[in-house]
Amino acid sequence: MSEFEEADDPAKNPEPKSEPFFRAKRVPLWLHVADTQRVLAGAIVAVTLTLYAYLVVAVVFGWIDQDRFVAVIAALAPLQALAAATVGFFFGSREKG
Repeated sequence: MSEFEEADDPAKNPEPKSEPFFRAKRVPLWLHVADTQRVLAGAIVAVTLTLYAYLVVAVVFGWIDQDRFVAVIAALAPLQALAAATVGFFFGSREKG
């Protein structure tokens, strides 16, 4: 025997739907795009600065030698270019006014 009778089937007698506790706020598209660009630009710059700061600390404390430091800096050049392009695009695409 099941735990409830056929008369207790919730599909046949659904409870009235209640109003949601939170309502989604409509955000304008331009604000959503600006927030997304700001977060992406900030994250890319933060990651780039963290990597470069770690490399400087590694050289200062002698964890890596200067030749390897130069090689890693050269390998990070595309990331630095991406960070510069992202920040430039973010600030260059903003409308005046």
